[in-house]
Amino acid sequence: MKGLVFTTFFDFCERDFGADMLDDVIDAADLPHGGAYTSVGTYPFQEMVALITALAQRSGVSLPPLLERFGTFCFDTWVTRFPHLFSGRPLFDVLAGIDAFHEAEVRKMYPDAELPSFRVVARGADWLTLDYRSCKPLADLAVGVIRGAGIHLNEPVAVSYTPAGEAIRFRVERCHQAVAA
Repeated sequence: MKGLVFTTFFDFCERDFGADMLDDVIDAADLPHGGAYTSVGTYPFQEMVALITALAQRSGVSLPPLLERFGTFCFDTWVTRFPHLFSGRPLFDVLAGIDAFHEAEVRKMYPDAELPSFRVVARGADWLTLDYRSCKPLADLAVGVIRGAGIHLNEPVAVSYTPAGEAIRFRVERCHQAVAA
């Protein structure tokens, strides 16, 4: 797993839970190198699992919502780094273009990264079905990314998922808010 994910996790942990919690999480994870990561390095996925597990245990937030929060934070980070890819684009177009984003932007910086894939299965005016494939079990993080995109683009969505063979199938539906009279 790329070090950028670890450094982003540290930023998330510190912002949402504080610097003391981050120190406690790093200590509790008992990492072989004390939690020193560079954004361009590659590290074992098990170390990320140890960090997320330690944060869940210390914060009292269960893993699915914690991963969702981290996913939303990740999307916010991408918008900061690549605003031109998101500004003024409809949510479903952004979601349908995740693989293109990975290839155009992420592969330039990290050619050996193991990236998840999002393939559009079907699309309607108010819903989108995506198949998510990843060598890492991070569907809840992907939910956070999708919801974060909806929040940022002012298009809130409901997200659900189910197994679909070797993929996870996401159903993304626009949330239509009642207009006040």
